[in-house]
Amino acid sequence: MPSTAQPAARRRARHTALRTAALATAVAATLALAACGGDTTASPAASPSATKALDTETAALLEKGEGTFTAFIKAESERLLEGTKAFAAEFEEGDADKARALYASTRMHWERIEPAAEKFTEFDAKLDTREADLEPGEEWTGWHRAEKDLFPPAGYTAMTKAEREKIADALVADTEGLHRNIETVTFESAELGAGAKELLDEVARGKVTGEEEAFSHTDLWDFRANVDGAKAAYEALRPALARTDAALVADLDAKFAAVDSGLAKHAAGEGFVAYTDLTPAQVHELAGLVDALGEPLSKLTAAVAA
Repeated sequence: MPSTAQPAARRRARHTALRTAALATAVAATLALAACGGDTTASPAASPSATKALDTETAALLEKGEGTFTAFIKAESERLLEGTKAFAAEFEEGDADKARALYASTRMHWERIEPAAEKFTEFDAKLDTREADLEPGEEWTGWHRAEKDLFPPAGYTAMTKAEREKIADALVADTEGLHRNIETVTFESAELGAGAKELLDEVARGKVTGEEEAFSHTDLWDFRANVDGAKAAYEALRPALARTDAALVADLDAKFAAVDSGLAKHAAGEGFVAYTDLTPAQVHELAGLVDALGEPLSKLTAAVAA
């Protein structure tokens, strides 16, 4: 079997670079605030003991937020595993209608925890590699391999039952491996801010462009889930952020609400219309909402560290 070590290493380097860049940006912003000599105490007349109490309470809120977000990630990982097993069973049996009905809604659990999943690059590569990202000789497994079989392009040759069984078994085994690893992780407040921004960057890189779901065109489901994950991280930090930068809270609340309203325009039943149904103007509107949210979201980590 051809080795996948080189592509996996390349993806690992790319994801590490993205996380490092996000954290570096947050740290740089914090240092910049300090260099400007900004007064971060409650008031000029605040006593040292009052300032210390404020810092202690903010730290306690950050710690609580870290636990809240860690619980969110682990719960979504559990739902992903349960949904994957149900999807794989239908896919393996060749019930395409039922498998198609489960595809987008199950993948939402993956998309909500994508930065956490990317910590474990072996499973990220096996579960979420797109056909366009394959290296020569690399074996293709995971969600997008099943996607192509369920939403076949013209001229596609359907998998045999044995081929479907192989993909389904690997999908479940790799998701189980990912879940075991996620059960061991915790998250620090700096990671929450960086992860929220990374999820929004995922929207801008793959969902707004329509590149992620090349065959099913269920990109708006992924869009929604990425925003859900970013919002969960923000809301975990929000109580602490309200103490350090109330104006940023108001801005982020408004920008998240605008994205929610923009997505709601394209709802259909319990999901969304196909991405290919959107007009260029509608795509442009969604991209603008993502860009508008991305700017204040990039300040999140520095603001709670202030």
